[in-house]
Amino acid sequence: MSGPLDQRERIAEVDKSGMLQQMLAFPSMIGEMLQVPAGVEGPAEKVCVVGMGGSAIGADILSDYCAEISEIPITVVRGLDLPKWVDEHTLTVFMSYSGNTWETLELYDVAKKRGSSLFGITSGGKLLERMEAEGVPNMKVPSGAQPRAALGYLLGATGVVIDEADVAPARRDLSKAVPAVADLIQNLSPGVPTATNMAKRLAERLIGKVPVIYAPRTIRSVAMRWMTQINENSKTLAFSGEYPEMNHNHIVGWVEGERCKDMVPVFLRSSAPSKKIGERIEGSAQLMRESMLDPIVVELSGRSLLETSLMGVALGDLVSFYLAVLRNVDPSPVSSIQALKERMK
Repeated sequence: MSGPLDQRERIAEVDKSGMLQQMLAFPSMIGEMLQVPAGVEGPAEKVCVVGMGGSAIGADILSDYCAEISEIPITVVRGLDLPKWVDEHTLTVFMSYSGNTWETLELYDVAKKRGSSLFGITSGGKLLERMEAEGVPNMKVPSGAQPRAALGYLLGATGVVIDEADVAPARRDLSKAVPAVADLIQNLSPGVPTATNMAKRLAERLIGKVPVIYAPRTIRSVAMRWMTQINENSKTLAFSGEYPEMNHNHIVGWVEGERCKDMVPVFLRSSAPSKKIGERIEGSAQLMRESMLDPIVVELSGRSLLETSLMGVALGDLVSFYLAVLRNVDPSPVSSIQALKERMK
């Protein structure tokens, strides 16, 4: 007898707005944008990326990637304060899928006053209008998706920008990773039964729980993506943290604190980092088991750090989708965010 996640009719009934198809298109979205020139003049001395929510996660992933291989750091700003070091020697990239993110538009004015080199990635809105009117270079990505589901477009576009800015060979490395990500998504798709589908099995373990997702600093953006996707798609609480930092604080609450049966630690373990990190994750998980907790350790595959990050994102996205199906909620609408935006106006 098949479970709820193996019933195509059930999935179609829940996914009224077509989130699944957008998730499955993640690798092809990346590949599409890698073919589009950005027109950025390198080399860049400093790079600052401004964005919020799902619009900025691609920059977080590439910031982790650049930390490993580039001498030029990428700083991602999610808020209303631009670092003081952003100046005329800085390439400042503004990312807003809708083009109407008010925090991003406010910092656009600040960076412009400082004489920073400006660049935009958007599907339209006020950001595109202003940039076109002011002659600011930009990349327009396809519209019509949820911002969080447009990650492939935004990630691919950002990769082109940092490649042309001589920060890192992101075009080459993203191109290498795309086939493996496509294969993984195929293995996690609804047609693959729960018994052999890692995303479905994880969703079944997480239903009714509040996951706290931990990842090494090298792929911390993946843990953040898992958290935000579970928040928005599954409409449930989730939190994220960093390993091994959690060994110096969170572990005390988990092991010595009052038990909260609804919370579960989830460790994302990459094949890319050193053996030492892997061993320590297992040590933390074992201590939790001895304290009658049930941590989940997720092994992420990938031949490189960037490939591991993309595969981790693809897995987490589908986990959040299957959680939505189990909870019988359409993953696309985010009515509370829309209501808050109306109040902020």
